[in-house]
Amino acid sequence: MEYVIGIDSGGTKYRVQAENLRGEKLGNYVGSTASHYSFPEEQVKSRINHHIDQCLATFGGKRGDCKYLVCGTTGLDTQEDDIFLNMLYQNLEGFHCPIVVKNDAEIAHYTVTGGTGLLVISGTGSIAFGINQKGKMGRVGGWAFSIMGEEGSGTWVNRKALRYLANCYDKVAREGLLADLIKEKLEINTAKDLADYSAFLMKHKNGTTSLGEIVDYAAEHGDENAVRILKDAARETVKLADNLIQVLEMQRDSQIVIGIWGSNIVQSKIHSGEFEHLIKEKYPQAVVRRPKDEAVEGAARMARELYENRE
Repeated sequence: MEYVIGIDSGGTKYRVQAENLRGEKLGNYVGSTASHYSFPEEQVKSRINHHIDQCLATFGGKRGDCKYLVCGTTGLDTQEDDIFLNMLYQNLEGFHCPIVVKNDAEIAHYTVTGGTGLLVISGTGSIAFGINQKGKMGRVGGWAFSIMGEEGSGTWVNRKALRYLANCYDKVAREGLLADLIKEKLEINTAKDLADYSAFLMKHKNGTTSLGEIVDYAAEHGDENAVRILKDAARETVKLADNLIQVLEMQRDSQIVIGIWGSNIVQSKIHSGEFEHLIKEKYPQAVVRRPKDEAVEGAARMARELYENRE
């Protein structure tokens, strides 16, 4: 049976989906991450092969019958990453089809926009990726928080929420629902507790507890400080989109498709709503799209399209 494969290789999950040439799903598998930043090369290979085989086993697929494979992966940010990951996938045993490896932002972009336009990602971090009508590709953001990056992201919202609590202890801000929820979530009862937590974050950069749902909940229940944080986050993500529009010279296009991706914006009514309001205020021709499919489905669709358009 001829089929194509789409892969979404993320930092926490590895998703594989096989579809026949008509776009009908044949098999799907979700496994643990195969990030090359988390494991040695042999273990990465082992995980990739295991996850693919588990997907094929769901419908009795054979590697040799695959007609195209597209993988969107996290951690493909440098030339060295590109060389290493392509080596892994191009050398998968049993596959004789074309294999394409792309940054996961490119796959997410294709999934939402169809291939032309912008995608603003606001999850744990943030980045904007786009392709204009002439095929020019660009990206803005994606820089670490240590150099004031991750604008408008979940990490950014966390820090703003903690700063608000610090302002409460300084008597600069008035405590409200958001302060109460942060204290309860992080078990912070005094200014010293907050200082100790801050010191912990300095040592354990990946140890932050996500406060996004708390901020959203407080905002939806009328907490003005929470609303302000989310609207400020929207202004930051709008800056990413605006900067990329300028870089790709899309400001005079008759229509600018802008997709949004990542739980920090997609699942926040206030963040996403303010983003759409502000971007349309500057670019009335902007069309904001939310994701309808998962990235793995977009990867499979891209594989099928590449196969159909092969020379």
